[in-house]
Amino acid sequence: MKKEAAGALGPITVAPRKSLVTHVEEALRQALIEGRLQPGARLVTRELAESLGTSITPVREALVRFAASGVLTAEPSQSFRVPRLTGEQYSEIAEVRKSVEGLAASKAAERIAADDIELMTTLLEQYLAARSADDSHLALRLNKEFRFVLYRAANMPTLLGLIEMLWLMAGPGFNYLFVGERPPPIEHRNYDDLLNALRSRQPLEASIAIHRAIDDGAARVLDAIAKRDGSNSPA
Repeated sequence: MKKEAAGALGPITVAPRKSLVTHVEEALRQALIEGRLQPGARLVTRELAESLGTSITPVREALVRFAASGVLTAEPSQSFRVPRLTGEQYSEIAEVRKSVEGLAASKAAERIAADDIELMTTLLEQYLAARSADDSHLALRLNKEFRFVLYRAANMPTLLGLIEMLWLMAGPGFNYLFVGERPPPIEHRNYDDLLNALRSRQPLEASIAIHRAIDDGAARVLDAIAKRDGSNSPA
């Protein structure tokens, strides 16, 4: 599990010429938002430093910052852990996400550029291809890119920051979207409806499409959490 958690951060080996802490934070942020770190994964400071090509100090500082915000939990021996959310916790996050992401979708429908709609259309095609190929990591990354093109188009930096924080908290649960049988193509219909709403400049319809997408994804994650917790219950 340790090596898998470190490797999930991606092929980055050399830190760019900017703040090393910022470099580490960005690598961890993307891994969490894209659901590449599984619930319960243990993150060891030294292993992450080796994976990212940095010293231990900036890695420790970045991890402490995430722990302070509640995204990670601190453990002994210079390690941290990705939380295993309960169904109640995930449900609450999903409800809050519907409020803020629905608002972003509504504003984006009024402001989004045609080039961004075209980019979202391309990303959706790539996402569906990744799903068909059972490439879960690529599908999660493309889904995140698709959604954040939309949210950035709202041109509301404070709102975007709130959405990013909620995705940091919910991201590890996205792993459960690929547990068990492949779901029906509901996301495809939701995203098609979203794109149609954006093209026709319909804020309410765009918000409704995002609400449905969150509800459908949350239902699948909550089902997987219930099965996980049930299997861990005493006989």
